[in-house]
Amino acid sequence: FYAMSKYQITLTPVDKFFFGGDMTFQVGNNENDEFNKKYSSYIIKSSMYPQQTSLLGMLRFLILRNGGNAVFKDGRIVDNELAKELIGKRSFSVNDNHEENQFGMIGSLTHVWIRKTEKGKEENLEFEPFFRELSFNKSGLYNLQGINIPEIPKEEYDPKDGIKTRLTGDIELKDVFKEDRRIGIDRDIKTGKTGEKGDHALFKQISYRFAIKVENKGDNKEKDNVRYCFVLNAVVDDCIPLENYSGQLVTVGGDNSQFVIGISKDVRQQDVAKQINNAVYLLSPTYLSPEEAREAKFAITQVMPFRFLKTEVDKDVSYNIINKGKNKSLNRSKKFELYAPGSVFYFKDKEQKQKFIEYIESKKEFRQIGYNEFK
Repeated sequence: FYAMSKYQITLTPVDKFFFGGDMTFQVGNNENDEFNKKYSSYIIKSSMYPQQTSLLGMLRFLILRNGGNAVFKDGRIVDNELAKELIGKRSFSVNDNHEENQFGMIGSLTHVWIRKTEKGKEENLEFEPFFRELSFNKSGLYNLQGINIPEIPKEEYDPKDGIKTRLTGDIELKDVFKEDRRIGIDRDIKTGKTGEKGDHALFKQISYRFAIKVENKGDNKEKDNVRYCFVLNAVVDDCIPLENYSGQLVTVGGDNSQFVIGISKDVRQQDVAKQINNAVYLLSPTYLSPEEAREAKFAITQVMPFRFLKTEVDKDVSYNIINKGKNKSLNRSKKFELYAPGSVFYFKDKEQKQKFIEYIESKKEFRQIGYNEFK
């Protein structure tokens, strides 16, 4: 048996990137189609961060691709049993007992944060809304239940401008991410390729870029650049020479979004979150039942949709959703709703807060891949 080691993984985008969500462009010409009513729009916007299941899929594929021709050749698995040893039998799944999944040599992932590099100095960025200790001193009704509503002075809370780095508060999300808009895109609805005369013209697609700043000072310009990358930690079995894969090109998200991957055992921790006695702050998307979430007395939060692809090594897997009828091994999960990172839940006492934390930690399969992380 081998030991497990923790690695720090960086993802530096080559160009713009697009991380899809639950919404897509209209399929076909029938706007009244049930799928189009629920999940289609003429304006599609990327998420700022990659979905954790996409990062898990990236890592599984990276290990397969570097496993040699005995396990993976010409884009296909050639030895199912060896592949299961490396990456497990199937992709992420949710189970009734909320137990961890088995991903072969991959133990777990953390949530993603941002790293800023400026003049040779690195800074880990976590973003949070304004929050502080609250006293519950005003009575009110919510969902016909009596609660005490905390007073937040208007000048101290702005839900739009409050997303800043947690320690210095001098960097906002808009300083890091810049929109890349494409309007009137032609895409063949069958092949998914852009630039073709397809069945449907897409109105607007919004991707993102990191806001790279280049200072033109002297001969040593590279040292004055401001650059960003995504960062996460992963626990992987020592029998996988993961550091050897550093510098390779990987794809995460849609529209062939490519990144240079960096892998190191030099694990530098992200900044510690501000501590509040009567609150729990979400570092990542978090799965809770509505009943569990109502354990909180008050919350500043919103929900976000979550779906994922379901694949199995033993089946002939194709990732082309359009041809799902021919490749029945490809399935999408049911739709879940997760509480968004940055959400803050407040409690009347330590017992109530501890019960809420136990609910979060009980979702082991979510925590295994970087969801349900909190402070």
